[in-house]
Amino acid sequence: MKYPSLEALVQSLKKALFRFPLEILFALIGTLSATISIEIVDLNLKTESYFLIRLILVSVLGLSLSLSATLFSESRAIKKASKYVLRLVVIALCTSLFFLLDPVKQESDILKFLLLALSSHLLVSFSAYACSGFIHAFWVFNKTIFLRFLTGGLYSAVLFLGLSAAIGSMNFLFNFNFEWDTFVILWIWTVGMFQTIFFLSGVPENLFILEEDKSYPRGLKVFTQYVLIPLATVYSLILLAYEAKILIEWELPKGLVANLILGYAVFGILSLLLIYPVRNLDENKWLKKFSQSFYYVLIPLIVLLIWAILARIIDYGITEERYFLMVLSGWLIFITAYFLISKSHNIIIIPLSLCILTVLSVYGPQGAFQTSRRSQLSELSHLFEKYNSADDGKIKALTRVPVKEDMIRMVNIVNYLVDNHGLKSFNLVLDQNLNAVEDSLNTLNRLKNKTIRINTWELRSNQKDWLYKQLKLNSDDLAGTKLNLGTNLFEAENIELKPLSKADFMIQVSQYPDSAKSMINSSRLLISQVPNQNRFKVEYGSEVNYFYLDTLINKLDAEFNKQEPLANGKAVSVSRKLLTQNLELEGIALEILWNNLNYNDQKKLISANGDALIKIK
Repeated sequence: MKYPSLEALVQSLKKALFRFPLEILFALIGTLSATISIEIVDLNLKTESYFLIRLILVSVLGLSLSLSATLFSESRAIKKASKYVLRLVVIALCTSLFFLLDPVKQESDILKFLLLALSSHLLVSFSAYACSGFIHAFWVFNKTIFLRFLTGGLYSAVLFLGLSAAIGSMNFLFNFNFEWDTFVILWIWTVGMFQTIFFLSGVPENLFILEEDKSYPRGLKVFTQYVLIPLATVYSLILLAYEAKILIEWELPKGLVANLILGYAVFGILSLLLIYPVRNLDENKWLKKFSQSFYYVLIPLIVLLIWAILARIIDYGITEERYFLMVLSGWLIFITAYFLISKSHNIIIIPLSLCILTVLSVYGPQGAFQTSRRSQLSELSHLFEKYNSADDGKIKALTRVPVKEDMIRMVNIVNYLVDNHGLKSFNLVLDQNLNAVEDSLNTLNRLKNKTIRINTWELRSNQKDWLYKQLKLNSDDLAGTKLNLGTNLFEAENIELKPLSKADFMIQVSQYPDSAKSMINSSRLLISQVPNQNRFKVEYGSEVNYFYLDTLINKLDAEFNKQEPLANGKAVSVSRKLLTQNLELEGIALEILWNNLNYNDQKKLISANGDALIKIK
């Protein structure tokens, strides 16, 4: 493998700085913000950390948006003054997004960022070629930047590993004390600056001359012809067989089938894009047949997809996930109709249409979040109307106890709306000044924690409790029962006394960030859940290990089947031994005594809390 020389790197840096100054500025801001956030992790500066997180997110968006603006300017030969205006527009847009996006206060903003990131990256792919007619140049351009990105990733990994080995050697040979944060910061700068500059320096300059590039990587053809297309074909046969089965048995399709169909569509469309330049050559008959038949095969699968989505929406209303499934179904109908009817087969329409849909789904009354909020508020209103606790679109405290299934749905809708849209989302259905209520809960939160900062997790819990009280909802019915969003929730708890005789220290552990953090023998101990995974990460000094909960959850599931908890809707009590896990680290031994574990019917961990007993070796 040939790596770039120092001189080549310097030339690449100069070239990228001259051509992409704003892009590199965004990369630098994001890299510095990430570096500072790592440096202050032990100082518990939550407000500053939240500010830096938002700065990192906006920098990621700014990098791709400014790159799109530059490519658009170059393709249209826009004058310098107009280029600066476009860059100012990008800066203004990113400044607005900094104030609009607050993922700490609203979980839905995480999804908004991901959607904006997707749309901005799609914008990079076609910004230079929209309405140009240079379809082959568009394909070559995206192939080039994709391969450049992969090459940059490889170089970055090798550079990081080499420098990490050098730092580790200094720790070992000269007793230096470079800790975990040094390696994290090194990775941040390697990816944030080195890879970014390397990638930007390889972005093609003569954008329309690429139309004359007729080369096609043989490896790409082999991969598509013998891996992607056969996989997509097998996948389609399985899905068509399943559709025939449910038609014969006349039963509702399983919810997961929607994700499988979208997976097939992604596989197939990606394959078609990869073989686009060579699909009609005489020597590629197999590729030609696949490209001609793909959209015909997709038609019955789209029907199955719509059926699966509507079945869930009718029962439980619209959530963000179902909204996106619905929108993607409409997009697949449009793409299928276009490529079956159109003779031009302009593949630029794929990222262009998807980008427009993604942007429209983020903000506005037609967006995913407003639509989902309206749908769930409507579901809640209908449930309260059923028990004569709604008047003129407003809901009030329940005057009689609902059946358990309805109570579960009400509680779960309240939880969903508070987590994703905040307390103020109830303004449409409650006759109360929710701004004043939120301010009051914020003040109580600060006084309780004796700090000027707000504990977001605790605040959400207080907001839910306030709503339960106002609406006379019984949240205890949530455990172990069917939920309105289509999942089951299970809870296992232990109430036995804790054996402390063999421990030197004890700290509490939960799924909340920074809940278990301490210093032991001048080394930092941190126990935290890996996001969206059934495991807890343990960091002690430079050592990292994990508590894995999959086996434990399987054992608890077996215990649930024995004790039949659904009869009374209460949590299942299990022995202390079953809820105990041990882990050996350099210098300490850990024993976690879980007090409470909560997971859904897909065995995904929802919440956990317990005590970690620490023994010094």
